[in-house]
Order: sequence, then C-alpha cells, then structure tokens
Amino acid sequence: MMGRQGVVSMAGLLVLFALASTRTTMATDYTVGDSMGWTGPPNITEGFYNDWAAGKTFEGVDSLKFVWNGSHNVAIVSKEDYENCTKVSSYFIGGSAFTYTLPSNASGMYYFICTVDSHCEGGQKLAINVTSSEPSTTDDGSSAPLLAIGALSSAVLPAGVLLLHLLN
Repeated sequence: MMGRQGVVSMAGLLVLFALASTRTTMATDYTVGDSMGWTGPPNITEGFYNDWAAGKTFEGVDSLKFVWNGSHNVAIVSKEDYENCTKVSSYFIGGSAFTYTLPSNASGMYYFICTVDSHCEGGQKLAINVTSSEPSTTDDGSSAPLLAIGALSSAVLPAGVLLLHLLN
C-alpha cells in the first residue's frame, strides 16, 4: 500500500514529466566556424562551414555571429545563389563581425555566402536547416503541449488531492 508521501511524489513526478515534455524556446548564440570564425581559403576547405553546422540544431530566434579578420562580408542568398556563388549586391559588411538573428517563425534552409573575390568558391559559404521554434498546434489552433498539461492537471491533480483526502 502506498503511503501519503508516495501518492504526493507520484503526482509530483507526473506533473514534472508533463512540464519537462513541453519545450520552452531558448535562443542559442552560435559563432559561425567557432574559433576559426568566418574566414576564407586557405584557412578553410570547401565544406568546412557545412561540417561545422552538421551537429547543430538551429531554431527561430537563434543567432549566428559571423566574426572575421580581413576583407569579408555576409550575404543571405537563395539556394541557387549559394550553389553558384553569385555575387549579389545586398550584403552585410563593416567592422569585423555581423550577427544575424533568425526570425521566430523561421524554418527551412537558410544560405549565407561571402561575396569577396573567390571566397565563396573556396568554401566560405554556409547552409543551415532551421527547425521551427514555435509550438505545434492542434486542429483547432490551440497549443498541443499546453493542452496536454491542462488535461493532465485536470485528471492527475484532483486524483492526488482525492487520494490525500482519503488517506487522512
């Protein structure tokens, strides 16, 4: 037979499990290329930045900090411009760093290149897959995790209170 403490602990664990299974979005700040920064050949080889990104999960509100020494810039481009290293006229330049924060509703592929000389052709380009940071919704548009917590609290908490009352 389970004592009062066991019932309280069980109910507490169920509530903690429900809360832990919901996601809270925390922004992550990434320095592109880590200690190498945003640099071109001969410091890097083709594919360096995609290898860097491969082990990371990017979500909306995360930020990418491009840090460089020398002459570089950052352009956010289409897949075609990325693949062809197209010299686009719209890019970010200035100083030695640029931070790009992904929009909160971001999802899908994002492409970045350096348009200086042949840096892109030499590997100074980055493609990342961004997953949505917004909570999933049910058919009626409500938030699924919150709905689950509501159902859990309406079922588990009164049962715990009832069991405590019966044990007294």
